[in-house]
Amino acid sequence: MKRRNWLALLLTLVLALSALLAGCSANNNGTQSKSNSDTSKQTAKADEQVINLNLRADPPNLNPFTSTDIASFDVLNDVLDGLVRYDKNGEIKPGSGLAKSWDISSDGLTYTFHLKDGIKWSDGNPITAQDFEYSWKKVLDPKTASQYAYQFFYIQGAEEYNSGNGTADQVGIKALDDKTLQVKLKSPAPQFLGLTAFGTYLPQEKSFVEKIGVDKLGSSPDTLVYSGPFVIKEWNHDQSVVLEKNPNYWDKDSVKLEKVNFLIIKDANTQAQNYDNGTLDQMRVPSDLMEKYKNTKEFSVKPVAGNWYIQFNDKKGIFKNVNIRKAFTLAINRKAFTEQVLKDGSIPAMSIIPPGVPGYNNEDFIKQDGAPFFKDNDVQAAKDYLNKGLKELGLTKLPTITFTADDTTGAKKASEALQQMWKQNLGADVQLKNEAFKIRIDDMNKGNFDMVLAGWSADYNDPMTFLDMWETDNGNNTAFYSNPEYDKLIDQAKVTGDLKQRNDYMIQAEKIAMDDMAIGPLYFQAYALVTKSYVKDLIVPTFGTEFELKWAYIQGKNK
Repeated sequence: MKRRNWLALLLTLVLALSALLAGCSANNNGTQSKSNSDTSKQTAKADEQVINLNLRADPPNLNPFTSTDIASFDVLNDVLDGLVRYDKNGEIKPGSGLAKSWDISSDGLTYTFHLKDGIKWSDGNPITAQDFEYSWKKVLDPKTASQYAYQFFYIQGAEEYNSGNGTADQVGIKALDDKTLQVKLKSPAPQFLGLTAFGTYLPQEKSFVEKIGVDKLGSSPDTLVYSGPFVIKEWNHDQSVVLEKNPNYWDKDSVKLEKVNFLIIKDANTQAQNYDNGTLDQMRVPSDLMEKYKNTKEFSVKPVAGNWYIQFNDKKGIFKNVNIRKAFTLAINRKAFTEQVLKDGSIPAMSIIPPGVPGYNNEDFIKQDGAPFFKDNDVQAAKDYLNKGLKELGLTKLPTITFTADDTTGAKKASEALQQMWKQNLGADVQLKNEAFKIRIDDMNKGNFDMVLAGWSADYNDPMTFLDMWETDNGNNTAFYSNPEYDKLIDQAKVTGDLKQRNDYMIQAEKIAMDDMAIGPLYFQAYALVTKSYVKDLIVPTFGTEFELKWAYIQGKNK
């Protein structure tokens, strides 16, 4: 009897102690302690590897053979790998892309690329050297009508094939076997290796393209096969593009993001609202909202190798006249435009090549080329050129002129400011035409414009990316500028093996283009950005694309 009472007492003590310990793990309100609560939250709310960005424009074309615009290349860079890929520091190293290594002959004319073992397309098929040979020759095929075909003209036989004066077999691109690609150049080209990372050099699977046809390539997520960090899962035109991690990517262990949501938001206030409420993780700061963000920890300014300019239609209307082009160029107050309209760190441009692009001996080209080529806001000279041009055209006054720009909030504000300057300084009646990005690109290609607000971002880190596009009949010369002496200098720059002479040819060519006012330089671009603190390693390259997402990740969003 006593023994049974002792056991009962012991059981009572155990139960009391259990209750006491349970009470120690709760506060006076009966809720969990902070340490346990935090552990629970961390387990339940680990950072999702999802990033949300604004693409700003619907890609007109996701066919790597024919794409020409930044919106398309931004996406293609995320879903396709080339022979090389620039690393976080903007450098090219062996193994950075699909090629594990390469050999360059002593004369600089023959490049032999060796592909990695085990690399696959997103459909599981192996990526081969034959895919590269097929893709590059398909860009050069005259039937493809690629505006960027000229980027391959460094290669033997490429220009001849593209112009209909040669055959595909005569092009110096050859798969020696499944893993070896040999490329023979016409002359040494220091920028060639970097070009192989460029969008038009990105390959597609030969059997896949032959199955669906070149015309359908890239028209929807299922009409591309992928070799890059991500694949396209959704493309909702004018709304969004959704990417997901590519499980077959050769370097998938370096890719932390599982999903990328590219929104397409044109309105500045809507963009800011989405950033403030966390729907966007990074944003280009609208000029009207610069004061709101510029003193925050999330704000930064990134100069890039890009120029914006007034593109004249040099082949028709009053802008065939060089003095009219000069009048409209010199009548702009770039200092006021960049500081009061843009407010994003962009600077006035009075030349074609932006700061930071290397010339001979890696010195800044803009320090070598003689820039600036004209005076900013030179109103009296602008009026003199206008009067001279009108006289040459047999006119007493300017006709009504249409100025085309994108339909984003920023583009509308910029075009209105320029319209006012031309009215005030030249008495010009300029009507604005704001239209969707892909429509603007199409109008430029077809010559359906008088003037257009246009921009160019460096495809690779060399002055030639800004110069050869203005050669007569170049696919991207939508100003339709033509000067035989200019063409000759650019062609000489492309074939000489003397790097100093090459640089001198480019300097002479830029001076000719500026004397002709082939385009009216406006500003050299910088991005004013706000980026959420939890976004890590989101690279904003100086040249090429606007985003490099391969190494980006989310950390601390839910802390």
